[in-house]
Amino acid sequence: MIEFVNLTFGYRGAESPVVSRANFKLAAGEFTLVCGPTGSGKSTLLKLFNGLAPHFTGGNLQGRIRFSGVDVTGRKPHELAELVGYVNQQPEGSFVADTVAEELAYGLEQLGATPAAMESKIQEYAELAGIAHLLEAPLSSLSGGQQQRVAIAAAMAAGQKILVLDEPTSALDPLAAEELVTLLARLSKQQGITVLLAEHRLERVLEYVDSVIVVNGDGSVVKSAPRDAFNNYRLLPPVVEFSKRVGIEPTALTINEAKLASVKPLAFTGLEASISGELAISVENLEVTYGKTEAIRGVSLKVHAGEVVALMGDNGSGKSSLLWAIQGSGQRTSGSVWSAKGDPAKLSVIERLGAVTLVPQRASDLLFLNTLAEELAESDRFNDVSPGETAKLFLQLSNRTDPKQHPRDLSAGQQLALVLAVQLVKGAPMVLLDEPTRGLDYEAKRHLARAIEKLKASGRSVLLASHDVEFVAQLADRIYLLEAGLVKTTGTASELLGFGGVLPTQVAQITEQPGLLLAEQVIAG
Repeated sequence: MIEFVNLTFGYRGAESPVVSRANFKLAAGEFTLVCGPTGSGKSTLLKLFNGLAPHFTGGNLQGRIRFSGVDVTGRKPHELAELVGYVNQQPEGSFVADTVAEELAYGLEQLGATPAAMESKIQEYAELAGIAHLLEAPLSSLSGGQQQRVAIAAAMAAGQKILVLDEPTSALDPLAAEELVTLLARLSKQQGITVLLAEHRLERVLEYVDSVIVVNGDGSVVKSAPRDAFNNYRLLPPVVEFSKRVGIEPTALTINEAKLASVKPLAFTGLEASISGELAISVENLEVTYGKTEAIRGVSLKVHAGEVVALMGDNGSGKSSLLWAIQGSGQRTSGSVWSAKGDPAKLSVIERLGAVTLVPQRASDLLFLNTLAEELAESDRFNDVSPGETAKLFLQLSNRTDPKQHPRDLSAGQQLALVLAVQLVKGAPMVLLDEPTRGLDYEAKRHLARAIEKLKASGRSVLLASHDVEFVAQLADRIYLLEAGLVKTTGTASELLGFGGVLPTQVAQITEQPGLLLAEQVIAG
């Protein structure tokens, strides 16, 4: 179905190509995972499939791309629209219509489908994607998972045989992510659609895919079978890391494989929650209402100095609304927020920055200068820190990047790493993070975890909203689980993410040992 022959692509002025002499083939109906470090070029590789690179991104392309034996090298996106459906990292930003049905119709209209054919295709793919009951719903009213399904249905409605998705589960809760990946697997097997999916949370997709393409960041691109992909790969999903740590051969790729191979109880070190210091922030009976929608309904919580507290829950449970209301910029219907420096909503902008800092889910909203170097230098100047401090933190969270590059040309993971660095260097005693691991690879998440541990050690407090069960398990002293704007339950990471908890980690599911959540806890040998 797809063949890349000696394909090389690089951006003008860059020191080296993003993709160098790539050679691989993909069969019809093959489901392929594309992975690699943050900023390695996964998004660029995906854009080569539909002509966005180089026709939108700029750059130099050499080599050959063939679809079903036909040379399509250099074709523009509109010339490939009938063959390739594309879903970017933030599909809600590419919607062009008001309702679900209109969004699905748009691509068919551009390709000249008859009204009868359009109606049939819309119904067919809406049912396939599980959104037939939402056809008349406004797109703005949908959850993140529902928006992803709309984007996929719209990308397939015109009969495309290739579906390319960039980080489609990054903002989804575990259940919504599993439903989405299962849908993609079904499309590949039952409809014969070739699916390429770029993803950092490999644990969500590994058991479903037929092959893995690793983009290494040095230009090399390697395709292999899933079981061979991690022999020389340092960014390991939890089940693979656990498998290697306890010596399972061949390497287990799924929870069930690891369970069958790992039968004896394991020695491990326990996770310890921090002893709470002085109260840093207190939220009492907070309510947030948007029109007739009650986003937050009487939530109360406390965070102490030197403590990491996580907000978890399904898409639409109110996590982001709660963070913004606490920060003081977001809407509040009733309730109160106390901090040592006063209610953030009642402070001036400068005073608020000194009391609480927030990294939003859409990191690009905080980027406004023309180069990466300018953003880093402005952060040092504004926060009155030594030159290079923000850059040092940024490099811990991302790979080395051309300082002349425009911040909005960075990958989503690099943008997040930049904003995290800018916000964490401020020194505010309270740090709020909204989905801070979106777009970050496992190594970058480890660096972020260490940065947060340093914040804890200095007596600063962190309140983070996340769907990333494995990341929260590394850090959280306490967890508040939200459901429909209410606190459903609260507890430690071991209680909620361990064996028997509501959101068990992969290692907890494998070992079924209370208190064992992470591969790094296992005492090897």
